Amino acid sequence: MERKRFLSIVFFCMLCTIQCVGCGKKGDPTAPRPVLPGEIEDLAVHPQGESITLTWSIPQTNTDGTPLDDLKGFKIVRSVSSFEKECKGCPKKFVLLYDVDYETHMMQNPQATTIEYIDRDIRFRTIYTYRVFSYNASNRLSPPSDTREVFWDVPSSPPRNLYAELEGKSAILFWEEPLTLADGGPIEGLAGYNLYRRLYDEDYSLNPVNDKPITTPACRDKGIDPDRNYFFKVRAVRKVKEYFVESDGSKEVALNTTDSTPPDTPTGLDAILTNTGIVLKWDENTESDLKGYYLYRRTEGEAEFQRLTGEFLALPSYFDQSVEDGQLYTYTVTAIDNATQENQSAPSPEVSIEYRY
Repeated sequence: MERKRFLSIVFFCMLCTIQCVGCGKKGDPTAPRPVLPGEIEDLAVHPQGESITLTWSIPQTNTDGTPLDDLKGFKIVRSVSSFEKECKGCPKKFVLLYDVDYETHMMQNPQATTIEYIDRDIRFRTIYTYRVFSYNASNRLSPPSDTREVFWDVPSSPPRNLYAELEGKSAILFWEEPLTLADGGPIEGLAGYNLYRRLYDEDYSLNPVNDKPITTPACRDKGIDPDRNYFFKVRAVRKVKEYFVESDGSKEVALNTTDSTPPDTPTGLDAILTNTGIVLKWDENTESDLKGYYLYRRTEGEAEFQRLTGEFLALPSYFDQSVEDGQLYTYTVTAIDNATQENQSAPSPEVSIEYRY
């Protein structure tokens, strides 16, 4: 009897356990999180001349990592306050500045990977703060981009009389300092200069060649290649509060980097008679782009010089063993450089010698 009672209790407990596991109370249902476009992570501002240019990369994914296939556009919002009312701890009031339609932008710029917007509705002594949101076909906004702030004031007038010249594998640039601010006021806050470079079939980048402002009215640009047509501009940089404001660009200058300057004419050519041939020696050229030399010979009765070797001579000497007894030989030498289309100097003064052994 006691055993049956014990088994009944055990069976009842097991049944209760099964019921508790299988029929427990469910949690409140939750709505699925909406898929949002990915955040813009590289918003940049470029205050130049009479405008502020905003740029950012087109996001490729949603916030959950899935491909962003329904991007519709971008909303640019801006906060505006005057220098006199600057309040670093106060919340900013953002209002819609512009709505960029993505499809229209891509129709006009089919290869674009970035968006560019130029804000020309600006006033001096004003603080402009920007944010950008992307949004999808369901009009869901992405998380906000980081804020970018500009303290906008009168820029400098452009640098004057920009000049460029080729020196070896570098471009050397000189210019004159601006005399006034853009509104004619006295120069103040001039922090330096930014150099911009483009090729013949390109536009100028919004980012300068230099990493930080150039502090002298001259610089060397080592980032050029031979046989190209380059164009340069320089902008003066004024420091306003903790921010930089650039002037309009200087007058553009062009520079062709095709080297057309030959080396100097070799000097000191001398011919020395030996038992087995004629030794030729001359002074070494000192050009930084010197490649070598070509040696020419003419025998008595020949009208034209003939080059002695197919390849150039790396050193300023040569031993001519292809000579005959009793023959008069006349020599001259030229220097060549390492340009893509090599430049050859004028021939050196001739030297003649009769071979006897």
